[in-house]
Amino acid sequence: MKSLIAFTIFLSSLTIMGQEFHTEFKYDDSHNKGITIQNSYPKGGLKYTSPNGKEYVYIVFWTSITNERDSDLELSIDFPNESFIVPSSPNMKFNLYLPSEEMTLEKGPLFNYGLDLKSFLDANIEKPSELVKTISPNESYLFYVIALSNQGVDGVIRAGFELQKQNLIYKINNHEINSGEIKTKK
Repeated sequence: MKSLIAFTIFLSSLTIMGQEFHTEFKYDDSHNKGITIQNSYPKGGLKYTSPNGKEYVYIVFWTSITNERDSDLELSIDFPNESFIVPSSPNMKFNLYLPSEEMTLEKGPLFNYGLDLKSFLDANIEKPSELVKTISPNESYLFYVIALSNQGVDGVIRAGFELQKQNLIYKINNHEINSGEIKTKK
């Protein structure tokens, strides 16, 4: 297991304000002090048919990034359009998407966490996905991640962001994807 400079809390099930999270990371190292990342459990596992008739299976996750610093944070995430394979499921190809619609805790109990998945994917399938957001001091930003695959998975899918220095890593069933960064905005 990699040692982290940051003090990290990793819990398999955490409930805050009535909402369950799969993981929570609170950082207090020199790079990331005052940043908290919470990752949800998945919803979905259902089929999506693209406008050209191709069938996929999707899973929806969401992440909350909280800024407890005195300065703004610049969140920058970029998922390329290329598919990737998770070693635990070598016959499956995944693509990741970042809808621009903001998640709220009130949407937690809703189907697909309240995301209009079909409308988003119909307009964005096979396109790269990116997100750039400024998070002000003492604020949180909640956003969606869609994992789209060519077939269903035997077993569970777990995914979420964590930091390695300023680099954001997205893990899907322990497969790491370099996906962006969080910087202090000056």
